[in-house]
Amino acid sequence: MNAFRHATAEVVIRHGHMACGLGAGAAGMNAANPRVGPLRGRFECAGGIDVDEGAIRNFERLTGVKGTVMDLFSEAQYRAFHGEAPPPGWREATPRDVRGVFGRLDILFASYPCKGFSGLLSARAAETAKYQALNDLTTRGMMLSLEAYRDDPVAIVAFENVPRIASSRGARFLAKIDALYRAYGYVVSDVEDSIHDCGTIGGLAQSRKRFLRLFRHPSKVPNFIYQPAKKRLRGVGEVI
Repeated sequence: MNAFRHATAEVVIRHGHMACGLGAGAAGMNAANPRVGPLRGRFECAGGIDVDEGAIRNFERLTGVKGTVMDLFSEAQYRAFHGEAPPPGWREATPRDVRGVFGRLDILFASYPCKGFSGLLSARAAETAKYQALNDLTTRGMMLSLEAYRDDPVAIVAFENVPRIASSRGARFLAKIDALYRAYGYVVSDVEDSIHDCGTIGGLAQSRKRFLRLFRHPSKVPNFIYQPAKKRLRGVGEVI
């Protein structure tokens, strides 16, 4: 009876990463050890997609999982951003390509380029075709992943970006994204809860605020997703 009471059942949680960068987010998920009663979650990385070959090499080192170099631009976006036609052999990515990389997924983490909303970029520059194409890369990447899993929606999608995306400059952009996910049956997290300090979430020696929007599919996750308890910021000397 005691052995049964203390038995632990393992649940594998597969996570994939769009615009994965060097893979710090994926490595963090792999290191997680969630437990709820007799259930233990084991995070398993399904891969990452990025256009930067160097980033993918680092992703593979950090996660131990194969990454995929893939350009998510449409041809029109490529021309607008680079100012020239794509090279020979280039083609637009498809939903099938995305699903082929990840296979079954429970969580999709997306950290698309944020230069269009950076405080280092003037409002005038942000309105140019080049940076509008970079912003549109976000919605194209989202459409690719939504269509890739239309018949089996990913339970939770996490969209990470700079805090300024929630300012007046990004208001219409975010409204478009929220409407897109609602159209595919997702519930959007509260706008007021979208700015987080990674330092107080992870108990780090750095205050780093980021925008994080969660989309959950109620067919997979009917319950509300709670925020983690805040921790104190640590001193640099404490960490060293």
